[in-house]
Amino acid sequence: MQAEVEPLNGHSNYDVAPDLPTKEASTFAMPHTLRRSLDRLVFLRRALSAERGLSQGMYSVADQGVASVTNFVSGVILARATSKQEFGLYMLAFSLILIVTDVQTSLIATPYMVYGPRLKGRASALYSGSTLIHQAVFSVFVMFAIAVGGFLTRFGWGPSGIGPVLWVLLGVISLIMFREFVRRMCFARLRVRSALIFDAGIGAAQVGGLLILAHFGLLTTNRAYWLIGAACGVGGVCWMWVNRASYYPRWRDAISDLKLNWTFGKWVFASGLLWAASTNLYPWLIASFHGTAAAGVYAACAGVVAAGNPALLGIQNFVGPKIAHAYASGGPHALRKLTLRISGVIALPVLVLTLVLVIWGDRLVGMLYGSQYMGNGLAISVLAFNLPIVAIAFTFSRALFAIERADIDFWLNLIALLMMATAGIWLVRSYGPLGAALGTIGATIIPSCARVAVFLRATAQSRVQTQESV
Repeated sequence: MQAEVEPLNGHSNYDVAPDLPTKEASTFAMPHTLRRSLDRLVFLRRALSAERGLSQGMYSVADQGVASVTNFVSGVILARATSKQEFGLYMLAFSLILIVTDVQTSLIATPYMVYGPRLKGRASALYSGSTLIHQAVFSVFVMFAIAVGGFLTRFGWGPSGIGPVLWVLLGVISLIMFREFVRRMCFARLRVRSALIFDAGIGAAQVGGLLILAHFGLLTTNRAYWLIGAACGVGGVCWMWVNRASYYPRWRDAISDLKLNWTFGKWVFASGLLWAASTNLYPWLIASFHGTAAAGVYAACAGVVAAGNPALLGIQNFVGPKIAHAYASGGPHALRKLTLRISGVIALPVLVLTLVLVIWGDRLVGMLYGSQYMGNGLAISVLAFNLPIVAIAFTFSRALFAIERADIDFWLNLIALLMMATAGIWLVRSYGPLGAALGTIGATIIPSCARVAVFLRATAQSRVQTQESV
């Protein structure tokens, strides 16, 4: 008798993936030869699944590399072809995009990654359609917020020159957001190769278009964003047409599914919003106190440090599931041991990268972005020292998730935001880009140390309880 599956938000049970029968039920009263044949098939299936998982992992790292390199190269082209002021305006708008897409992922993509795989057939199409409606509505709210910001610039609010950029961003932000939406949907459905093809096509069009504009001396921040929006829009339309059968939007289901998503993702959303704000508002503080040219200098310093992000993110994509598996199979002791070991393994190559940036960071900025951005080696060094802190803290963050203490992330991210709003503002006002670098590393060290301390204490208590029970 097939086990009943609880319907998800009113969707029919017949559309939900059924439970697979157990091995004992499938092999009961079978001839020995048939049983051996089935065991071989199971072994082959597991081998193919492992190979498929490795292939998907490679595609995931490659896709992250394509997305990161596209953003990095686009920034380098803007910096070399325009002035510091123009590059600063470009990065201010880009920081808004990062905040918006982080919030979008927390509100829409993360719940879909949890609930989407549980549904099949029409139920999956209905839930995917609800997610599409959520994306459209959220895009409208973001466009309204940007329009309000553009209107306020007419009364002197915001850095000089940001007004026209915000009006351009109003026209393309929904297309850029939809690109990130597509990426997350592909990952949720384990269509990682599709995400790679999608990102590679948009990346080639974006970088190629920027190079053409720069070659003819036509590149500006506004034209860059029009081009980026057009590339994302064409890619999004093509993706929607190819996957049109996977979505069945219906307003009634969209409202009920929104309630379900909010119940699950409200803390994830709040934590993500705090983290996005605490890390992406520093360019705006610099522009407010020192002008957009200083914001451009900070963007160049942060950009050269972020050159190692694709490799670091690729390592993190492997570490997260590894930590979860260790806790599931070996308990707190195995989790503690693996987390400490992985932290040490990750720290070594990241420290090498940090040393390279400390020694040659200023030269790398000059080679990539231009000589006008040199002379900020101290700021680059401070940002470089933040790399191993972030890398090591990531393993303890995922370890906390494994022991179901993800709620701590919200409070730790709140500490980071409060530090940015107090000491961070003073540092930026006093020291410009260097102050922003100091504020960033300060807001990283304290929450990271707290993550490590909480995890070590929690696993130590679990180990003592286990020994006492034995």
